[in-house]
Amino acid sequence: MRFDFFSAPALRLATFVVGLAVFSVPAKAFSLDGNSWASGTIPMTLQLDATAPDVTLPLSDGSVSWNAMVATILADWNANLSRTKFTSTTSTAKTSAFGDTTNSVLFDTLVDGDVFPFGVLAITLSSSSPVRKDRSDVVVNKTAFTWNSYRGALRTTGVVDLRRVLLHEFGHVLGLDHPDQAKPAQSVTAIMNSVVSNTETLQLDDANGAKFLYAAAAAKPIITTQPSDRTVTATGSVSFSVTVDGQTAVTNDALHGYSWYFAPANSTSFTEISPIQSSTKLDLPLVQSSDAGRYLFTAITADHTVTSNAVTLTVNPATLSTTTQLANVATRGVAGSGAKSMIVGFVINGNKPKKILLRAIGPTLANFQVPGVLADPILSLKNSSAADVASNNDWEQPTNPSSTAADIRATSARVGAFALAAGSKDAVILTTLNPGLYTALVSSPTGASGVVLLEAYDADDPLDPAIKLSNLSTRGFVGTGGDIIIAGFVVSGPGPKTYLIRAVGPTLLDAPFKLSGALIDPYLRIYRGDGTLLRENDDWDAPASLQNAIRVAATKVGAFPLREIRNNSGLDAVMLLTLPPGSYSAQMSGFEDVTGIGLIEVYEVPN
Repeated sequence: MRFDFFSAPALRLATFVVGLAVFSVPAKAFSLDGNSWASGTIPMTLQLDATAPDVTLPLSDGSVSWNAMVATILADWNANLSRTKFTSTTSTAKTSAFGDTTNSVLFDTLVDGDVFPFGVLAITLSSSSPVRKDRSDVVVNKTAFTWNSYRGALRTTGVVDLRRVLLHEFGHVLGLDHPDQAKPAQSVTAIMNSVVSNTETLQLDDANGAKFLYAAAAAKPIITTQPSDRTVTATGSVSFSVTVDGQTAVTNDALHGYSWYFAPANSTSFTEISPIQSSTKLDLPLVQSSDAGRYLFTAITADHTVTSNAVTLTVNPATLSTTTQLANVATRGVAGSGAKSMIVGFVINGNKPKKILLRAIGPTLANFQVPGVLADPILSLKNSSAADVASNNDWEQPTNPSSTAADIRATSARVGAFALAAGSKDAVILTTLNPGLYTALVSSPTGASGVVLLEAYDADDPLDPAIKLSNLSTRGFVGTGGDIIIAGFVVSGPGPKTYLIRAVGPTLLDAPFKLSGALIDPYLRIYRGDGTLLRENDDWDAPASLQNAIRVAATKVGAFPLREIRNNSGLDAVMLLTLPPGSYSAQMSGFEDVTGIGLIEVYEVPN
């Protein structure tokens, strides 16, 4: 769904896009929202006369009615359209429901049942399948403004010119976006710019955009090479591929869409693989048992949907190891004060003490070209009763009398941790802990904030599978770029093990947490140590076939339940993965760069 509206105080147009990509076209100034209508007609139902506020007719520009004025707008756009044309009918209906079969244009006090945002002049709501638009309403704020239709320079006080507002909005109905807000921004004269101006008619840039979308229909794609059935063992890798019109390289754009779809075993319902795979090749670098099922590829234009043969992936189960364990866990993020403090929890399972190496690294990260590091981290360790267990400021001055700087150097080398520079202000604790839940906190003596890496290593020699690190949780601030939260962990042992990995944000807004500033829509990506992206997830309820298994695993490991309904925000992101031995990282960011407090968790699931 697309929401587009004019804001009256600054006469600026803001755009929110949900579920659609924004495509700007290189070498062309106009900007597109990635969708267009099928060839034929775009029927608009004009309800402005039936819903209009009181005004003396004719309008200031001589129009005999609101609907008649809109007819001139449609004619202006139609002059630049070939394969598709606007048509219109009038209606005396007083209301409209987004999602019905009518593309309505009307005045209203509400937008699909909701109150207009403050200062908003008009809103366009559109829904689309990939590439193809299927529904658009244009709703004008009836009561907050005085409306008329005039020609000439923009009047910044008094009445608002509905004609130039709707001329812009019908551009959005067609699939045009704001050239001045494209990436990179374009400096052109256009009715489609985000700021209302003296421009009151379609400009060359607007016409070129309409002609690009509607000059001629795209040719019907042909899938020239079909995918084939595959069999693989869980934790292995597999690929499916097709060719389209003899090509192995395709690109999603405003006129073409390419997607892979999946139906789980014992299901006939195909859903688009998320995130959208827009290549003719679908790579599954870490196959899970839940990936078993059928796959197909679609090539879509505004007028055609072409589907490949459905092929089957058979997944043989992996043999899980009872002795595989987490050898070390680490989290990189921003540590600061207050809500931006980094808090890391970990669990030691077993029946006897375990030697643990904890490192809070800030200054040494600068040697790896990490910007904005925490200059002087302080590392504190607490038990499940919040009692102090150990603390350290500078690693060469350990507070635990049973360990020395030499012990720390030797242990770090033995467990494979990179060396710390002499004289650095990184903080380290080397100690032996009884089984239980522990919390490590990173702070600064000056209240400063910065990027820090907090590591927990199993320092037993040799590793004892009877007592081990069983999970990791980190709460911290999720920013953008290098300021996301990254949880690293090493799976050590003779065979695969299953882990529940969660990026929690929205649930933290709810009771019992009620954490203000929580990340409203987390995104989770899992990488192998070599940098290969293995999996990614936005909402834990996708795929639906895994929901029950995720709930069962959460109960097994004692994880708190997650929000089930979106409540005006996204859902937490979750994966249930069987991983072979190796190093991995779980990266928690905000969908579309939203920021906030988040919690990332890695749980070992009992066999």
